[in-house]
Amino acid sequence: NSVTLLYLACGSWFACFLEGFCWSRTGERQATRMRARYLKAVLRQDVGYFDLHVSSTAEVITSVSNDSLVIQDVLSEKVPNFLMNVAIFVGCYMVAFIMLWRLAIVGFPFAGLLVIPGLMYGRGLIGIARKIREEYNKAGTIAEQAISSIRTVYAFVGETKTIAEFSAALQGSVKLGLKQGLAKGLAIGSNGVVFATWSFMAYYGSRMVMYQGAKGGTVFIVGAAIAMGGLALGASLSNLKYFSEACSAGERIMEVIRRVPKIDSDNLEGEIMEKFSGSVEFKHVEFAYPSRPETMILKDFSLTIPAGKTVALVGGSGSGKSTVIALLQRFYDPLGGEILLGGVAIDKLQVKWLRSQMGLVSQEPALFATTIKENILFGKEDATMEEIIEAAKASNAHNFICQLPQGYDTQVGERGVQMSGGQKQRIAIAKAIIKAPQILLLDEATSALDSESERVVQEAIDQASIGRTTIVIAHRLSTIRNADLIAVFQNGQVIEIGSHDELIENQNGHYTSLVHLQQTEKEKNPEEANSTLPTCASSSITNMDINNTSSRRLSLVSGSSSANSFSQNRAPLAGVSVVEDQEKLPIPSFRRLLALNLPEWKQAMMGCSCAILFGAVQPVYAFSLGSMISVYFLTNHDEIKEKTKIYALCFLGLSVFSFLINVGQHYNFAYMGEYLTKRIRERMLSKILTFEVGWLDQDENSSGAICSRLAKDANVVRSLVGDRMALVVQTISAVTIAFTMGLVIAWRLALVMIAVQPIIIVCFYARRVLLKSMSQKAIKAQEESSKLAAEAVSNLRTITAFSSQDRILKMLDKAQEGPRRESIRQSWFAGIGLGTSTSLTTCTWALDFWYGGKLMSHGYITAKA
Repeated sequence: NSVTLLYLACGSWFACFLEGFCWSRTGERQATRMRARYLKAVLRQDVGYFDLHVSSTAEVITSVSNDSLVIQDVLSEKVPNFLMNVAIFVGCYMVAFIMLWRLAIVGFPFAGLLVIPGLMYGRGLIGIARKIREEYNKAGTIAEQAISSIRTVYAFVGETKTIAEFSAALQGSVKLGLKQGLAKGLAIGSNGVVFATWSFMAYYGSRMVMYQGAKGGTVFIVGAAIAMGGLALGASLSNLKYFSEACSAGERIMEVIRRVPKIDSDNLEGEIMEKFSGSVEFKHVEFAYPSRPETMILKDFSLTIPAGKTVALVGGSGSGKSTVIALLQRFYDPLGGEILLGGVAIDKLQVKWLRSQMGLVSQEPALFATTIKENILFGKEDATMEEIIEAAKASNAHNFICQLPQGYDTQVGERGVQMSGGQKQRIAIAKAIIKAPQILLLDEATSALDSESERVVQEAIDQASIGRTTIVIAHRLSTIRNADLIAVFQNGQVIEIGSHDELIENQNGHYTSLVHLQQTEKEKNPEEANSTLPTCASSSITNMDINNTSSRRLSLVSGSSSANSFSQNRAPLAGVSVVEDQEKLPIPSFRRLLALNLPEWKQAMMGCSCAILFGAVQPVYAFSLGSMISVYFLTNHDEIKEKTKIYALCFLGLSVFSFLINVGQHYNFAYMGEYLTKRIRERMLSKILTFEVGWLDQDENSSGAICSRLAKDANVVRSLVGDRMALVVQTISAVTIAFTMGLVIAWRLALVMIAVQPIIIVCFYARRVLLKSMSQKAIKAQEESSKLAAEAVSNLRTITAFSSQDRILKMLDKAQEGPRRESIRQSWFAGIGLGTSTSLTTCTWALDFWYGGKLMSHGYITAKA
């Protein structure tokens, strides 16, 4: 038998190596592919989808980081573990039916008692896991908005209010976490039914020995097979929580991947005009934003824009100016009327071609955390360096770029924070004109600049507008005096149109009143060259500005241009100080972590007590099982009945005891973990809101990366205090009791078995370290993915306008290239670690049987307890 076990050990090494290697590779590749497809699907959606379904970038960040990590963990570890245990269950019952089918048939229904409770609680866990994520998304949104607009928060001293709102939003996920802990305790506690199985087997098996002539060894083997199969089934059910979380994560991701938007940028169908003059016509257009369908923004709107002309749109906030540009780029489709481009309705044209004919420059330019060169290439991916330089010269950006230490390879920082407002606008103009668009769209491109920056940028705009159809939205009327046509908006309609000279002749006209009002403002405040059109200048200001705010909710502004310019000077110094501070920080201790959980000391005591008691269950079960074997070999029927009754009651008591202890343990540790998670997230955000802006300007401290840390790091700590701490206490209790019982019962055999345990522990520990290293690589890749996702969704309009989805996906693939190569190497070690640890366990069983047989042959031990 010992030799047979050695052969099995060799076979298990090979099988477990393939399991560890193949599933690790599969999990990593699936997660990488899913992240890419999810981000691609997100960027494919129309802007209206985000208005209705995505409240902030935090939701996308959570799916890219947390959800993909959950799926990767389940595929790499939980699925193979589940399949292995199911195989054990099926194999054990096959052996039982072959050897003693009567006993197997009687014992088979007990499998249902193990499956049904697990399925019921598992279904409940799926719903709870979904609700927990939805609740945390509310808190994540608050944190993401605060960090991305940190200058505004600091300016209005809103730190205390932000933390209070964040804390209140976390309370909902805490309550759901407690329900999840209770459900988990019920699910795992139901595995105690396997002890009740032995209670019945002890009784029925003794009857078969006494009255059916069955052999005691056969009865025990069949009973052990049924019990082992039940334990394997119970172990597989313990994965239900992870499967439920992975299903919820996969459902969220696949819902977006499967969705085909009405305005599909990937759809290559539609007309492509070989010759396009650049003329635009709006005919009786009606439109309301999807988020506020009851409020019409454009009402029977008509406007003709001749090819090659510059047309300025002016009017109060909410009058529909920016909506015109959004409709022209097909961010939305009008509810009525049509928009013609060169005489062809834009819904008949290919979306990607349509957008390639337009170059957009907005009030707050959207720059990505990469180099100046890479940002300009968003306008034209295959542009040469000569074309980049020509575009930079045309936008008056070449001179200041050449003065920078790294020139075109200078990093601009997240949302361009390392550049001043004027510099960002000139880079944005270069990005717009490098694609040689027929139509140039300028959405308040100079309204946020100081007078000097405005002059330089305006020169670049005037130069870029030559020979192109240009649509300008401006509050500062002095910048549009030379426009060929000026359209005055009010309540979603054009009420006046003409050149500046034509409109100013009408002394009672709306445009004239706007000009006079701005002149009056400048006379009152001559030092404020940046004064813009007052919001009270027109009676057209209505609640419609709310719709514009809703439609632009994803374009979060990190700060004013002056603040950005100031941060440019102090960011390097801040970065140095942060690095120095990080080097001096001590490694946090586990004692300090437990101190954070001090308010929950009562739950800690009860949870640890339950874990200690549960640790005693397996040693007592093993002792009872081993002692019961000798009962089947007794000859006195009365003695068999008496001892069988004792063991049957013992197993039944273990079943009830295990169920109650599991419920108490998981609920109390969930209580500790949830409140610790809430406390850590509150303190993390509170501390982050005390840092200077320069620290938040660093790439590794982007809003996406910080939100990802808030979501993941606190959960890691929670697992340490909750599940991991419970497991440690259980293990210490079980090992202490088992070693003590072994030394008391058969000290020679116990000493030999105890001596080989360190070898097995080292193997399992080495494998765990390898898996942890792989996990860290995956997390690193996801941080880059999270940052890219945050930037991409925040700048969705720019990406959509420039059809830059493929470029973003290439950046994502490049960010994951290094970790992907490392994961291949780590997969080999994962397979070797799993194979070695499993085969060594079988080898120790072989040693146990061989040495135990030797001791029995010399009379040192007996088969009876």
